[in-house]
Amino acid sequence: MDHQAKEQVKATLLERLRRDLAASKANLQTLHDAAEVDQDSSSSVDDLSQSDSSGDLTGIFEESTAAQEAEVARVEALDFGPKDTITPGAIVGFDGSRFVVGVVADEFDCDGTTYEGISADAPIFDAIHGLRAGDQFSFRGREHTIDFLA
Repeated sequence: MDHQAKEQVKATLLERLRRDLAASKANLQTLHDAAEVDQDSSSSVDDLSQSDSSGDLTGIFEESTAAQEAEVARVEALDFGPKDTITPGAIVGFDGSRFVVGVVADEFDCDGTTYEGISADAPIFDAIHGLRAGDQFSFRGREHTIDFLA
């Protein structure tokens, strides 16, 4: 996998993360709108209750949206250059799957290949960090071999 192919994986991942972030921001705006009570009109108890509930949810969604914004920024800043060892920005393969190291991401497809993220906080990251293609590692009682590294 050359640098251009890795940059395409990064671009595809960023597109997906940004799309998810935009959806979260739209949901957050909807919650903000629902939490507002028109001060110039009379409000029923039900209106006030729904406003309170929306306001409570807003804080949760704000935290989630902030985490998504941080992940977009982290991926934008991540060096996807060639790697000799597994570090954030590497793309690694084992057990027939490919992973983007250093990101939080569910499965996504790029040019017909499926990838998934491995966060630097994930337990498996500690098991593979610094390894090279061909190296073996044990994780949760199973042996694995690094088949691919870019």
